[in-house]
Amino acid sequence: MAKRKPKEKKVHRVYCTYFPNGDYYIGYSGKPQKLYEKYYGSGKAVLQYEGELQKETIAEFEKKSWAKMQEFLLQWQQRKDPKCLNSMLNIRLNKEPLADFEPLDWKPKSWDM
Repeated sequence: MAKRKPKEKKVHRVYCTYFPNGDYYIGYSGKPQKLYEKYYGSGKAVLQYEGELQKETIAEFEKKSWAKMQEFLLQWQQRKDPKCLNSMLNIRLNKEPLADFEPLDWKPKSWDM
């Protein structure tokens, strides 16, 4: 019987995709590393964009709930920034796994492309 390859440990990432004009999109991904490297988000602006994008991984978590909460908090912090392209805030989380969650302090970078 063939040995099974150990399953890659699930990583939940919060990232920011930057456009050349300074606009940015904050997102969450639970994709494996290889798929994540080529993933820039599912927002309309990202999907319709045909040029080069830059991506920053803001944080990695073992718990999906922590990543989703961090994504939401960053989107909420940047809600008044016209450069932030996030228009949908989608959060529905059980508070128990978030008992020890500590949010990050983060600001978007300016990318020179």
